[in-house]
Amino acid sequence: TLLAAALSLTHVGHAHHSQSAFSNELTEFVGVLSDVRWINPHVVLTLDVADAGESSGRWAFEIDSIYMLLRSGVSRDLFQLGQEVRLAGYRSNTDPREALGMNMLLPDGREALLLGRARPLWTDDVLGRPVGATSNNTVVANTAAEDRGIFRVWSSPRPAERTMHLPFREAAIAARSNFDLIDNFATRCEPEGLPRLLRNPHPFEFVDRGAEIMMRSQLYDLERTIRMDETSVPDDAPASPLGYSIGRWDDGTLVVETSRINWPYFDNIGTPQSERVAVIERYTLSDDQSRLDYRIAVSDPETFTDDATIEGYWLALGEPILRYECLAD
Repeated sequence: TLLAAALSLTHVGHAHHSQSAFSNELTEFVGVLSDVRWINPHVVLTLDVADAGESSGRWAFEIDSIYMLLRSGVSRDLFQLGQEVRLAGYRSNTDPREALGMNMLLPDGREALLLGRARPLWTDDVLGRPVGATSNNTVVANTAAEDRGIFRVWSSPRPAERTMHLPFREAAIAARSNFDLIDNFATRCEPEGLPRLLRNPHPFEFVDRGAEIMMRSQLYDLERTIRMDETSVPDDAPASPLGYSIGRWDDGTLVVETSRINWPYFDNIGTPQSERVAVIERYTLSDDQSRLDYRIAVSDPETFTDDATIEGYWLALGEPILRYECLAD
């Protein structure tokens, strides 16, 4: 059977493809789960749909990333091949048998939320967390006793709490129309550059290497070097997507200045940035060492009328940095 209901959808965060690639009409499918691709940047479920007229056949449902699913309490063993399930999602505007999966009703009556902006449809017995619900933000109990400072894994709270000041130039906004929402760096699994990387929801880790600090990102398995023994950028320093970073301590706050960035986009919707972009990060540890406040200032006269700023915090949740191993479509 097939049931369609109109439902307006706001921006879907962290999806591999932009929401504009999908319909705004929520459709329900009933079928047999025949395959699960537990991969990044998004998990893909395959559903064999029968007795649904023109919608009969094999459908691929793109859902959230592995980290976001696990963080919300939706694990791999939930998806059992051969079971009949009900899936609600948004049909692709470009691929006739693909959809963005939002909800799944299991044979035992439980409902799994498959994307961060999904809301319960059929029952109150829900796996995952609806929009606005608080995730497990319980910090490590003995951070002060461990006395590791910033040198640990840091995770974003759920829901994320941050403020952004993004004074885009009109020309930068207009340039988004040239961005291919189907074929781009995200859909090709190409690692991101700065400052975009710093806005992702996956964990980060600071590693003390003496004269250097390594900043690891779970997203794309990236490792970034912050040079603590330099005060200026060498004339022959090469440009790269992560730029050239110099750090210093300012009354306990880690200050990182980065230039020589040749990553072309500020975000994942096509807002351009120039090679004049520069980033200043400030990381301040709480007294009990369980929280790391950050402030990111981005200057680029070709993209912004004034410095852009992003402020928020990360928590010491004791999460590991897992292998990302992205697989492109």
